[in-house]
Amino acid sequence: MKKIISVLFPVLILVMQCAGISVHAEDVSGYIQEIISYKSGGDTVQNWIDGSLSENAGITSEWYILALSQSGNYDFSSYQNALQNYLDNTEIYSASSRLKYALALASAGTDSPYIQESLENSIGQQGIMSWIYGLHLLNNGYVCESCSAEDAVNQLLSMQLEDGGWAIMGTAGDIDVTAMTVQALAVHYWANDSVHDACDRALAFLSERQLAYGGYQSFGTENLESTAQVVTALSALGIDAFSDERFIKDSATLLTGMLDFRQPDGSFGHTRDGGCNETATIQAFYTFIAYQRMQNGQGSLYLLDNIGTEELPEEETIPPEPEEPVPETVQNPENPDMPETTVIHTETAVIRTETSTSTASGTETSTSSGTETASAQTETSTSVSGTSTSGTSIHSTAMTETSALLTEIITETQHSEISEIPAISNHSDNFPLWKKTALAVILGAGILTAVIFWILKKRNWKNYLVIGILMLTASGIVLFIRIQTPEEYYHQSPVQKENAVGSVTITIRCDTLAGKFTSEYIPEDGIILDTVEIPIQEGDTVYQILTETAQAYGIQVEHGSNYYISGIQYLYEMQYGDLSGWMYRVNGELPSVGCGEYLLHDGDIIEWLYTCEIGNDLE
Repeated sequence: MKKIISVLFPVLILVMQCAGISVHAEDVSGYIQEIISYKSGGDTVQNWIDGSLSENAGITSEWYILALSQSGNYDFSSYQNALQNYLDNTEIYSASSRLKYALALASAGTDSPYIQESLENSIGQQGIMSWIYGLHLLNNGYVCESCSAEDAVNQLLSMQLEDGGWAIMGTAGDIDVTAMTVQALAVHYWANDSVHDACDRALAFLSERQLAYGGYQSFGTENLESTAQVVTALSALGIDAFSDERFIKDSATLLTGMLDFRQPDGSFGHTRDGGCNETATIQAFYTFIAYQRMQNGQGSLYLLDNIGTEELPEEETIPPEPEEPVPETVQNPENPDMPETTVIHTETAVIRTETSTSTASGTETSTSSGTETASAQTETSTSVSGTSTSGTSIHSTAMTETSALLTEIITETQHSEISEIPAISNHSDNFPLWKKTALAVILGAGILTAVIFWILKKRNWKNYLVIGILMLTASGIVLFIRIQTPEEYYHQSPVQKENAVGSVTITIRCDTLAGKFTSEYIPEDGIILDTVEIPIQEGDTVYQILTETAQAYGIQVEHGSNYYISGIQYLYEMQYGDLSGWMYRVNGELPSVGCGEYLLHDGDIIEWLYTCEIGNDLE
């Protein structure tokens, strides 16, 4: 069947182009090469595979390996051995993650028994994502005694919602999950009328949800990952995602929507102002390769070239390395050690600078990529790029965020992080000795500079004006900032509010990790913060209460832009599987908006919970 599809696909593309379905194609090779240069530090692709991708096997390399296997002829033996070693020594609790690793092994060309074992014991065991990943394996010729490809297709068709989309939970379609489902069903689009109709309904849903700038938002947040998943889905169907009229809004295309999140170094961000994000960059990479395969008539990204063929493709579709490489690499996040922290307060915010050995990229739970959750898209805020599910904090195809009081710049070398947290009242002495000393130094330096200019006979009044401006600027900075130690910032005292209109309770738990994983940050009982009562003022949000509570009780919180929560107490999204991350509930319900938008009322019960399965494992 794969051979038949590989022969018919180019013909199909030609027919569709003649019919006006796809009228032109964008050259995306430059974007692919920029990401390779960014990730490899300008080295060759093979050295990248043998180096950092093999070193991070099982952590963040899998989607890069799948994309590379579908774009060129490389030796993946080093990665195969590294991933097999990781799987032999790591217990994988998530069914979806097991299937993802099986797909990665298959794409690397190994016949490891792990592939068949995962398919037999994991397909359908973790909701829709395990059906999607399982169907990808079945589409590539793997056989499961308990479930055929037809069974998986029918199961996914039965899960389609009334609006034409699919979702991990709830009754409203999610962009990321819908696109990922279409990617799995695409192989059967032309042979199965039911699949054809279901995918057409999904395309109408995706077209309707596209925003004026060309991209998408999940749970209120515009993000890269959701757009990338849609492009990958359309490419699997043989549709030129960047020129199809159904996906052009106000002259903006899906490519416009993706490039909105492109960073100067060639990487991509989960949000526009959030800097480089690992999940977003990975998804942009394999999306451009999926589109390039569509251009070349090579078929879906997930129909693996090296299965059922005697040799890998002879020609690479990735352009040659540039002569002037970009010397920058991105490390994979691991469980970070406790960082040394310096906190700088301005009148309205606190800037916390941390130094740690590694961190995870951000996501808020929702379902998809670029949302506040993780779909396999990542950043699960029910988004898995770095995806947001109802007020979550995870990312599996991942998900986005809107403007806010805080901005976070995360250097993807994972060695330093800067985040802003709204300041809380009752600061200590606002004019300490260091400020007096700094002002004296500024004054002395200014006077000394003026004297030197006078001696050198550079007595133009403009010189002295510049000196005065610099002195005033430096003095202003000193007067309006305040440096605190971690002990001073985390004041270990209840939150006090003069104009309280009531109170709420908040708890922070990671029950899903307790007893399953070993980490100094995972309490034995899974309770990071037992239930405490916090006063609220008019307009307080879940985000505001979390940051105030974290400061009061000494709990580390990793903030992304636009109220995005990627980590709490050094436990990060996607750290324990593609669908893992932080989600929040209010009064037992998972809200459909980000934590920075949810307004609180007296008596509300807030729970921040770590999930490994985008909420399906929460009690």
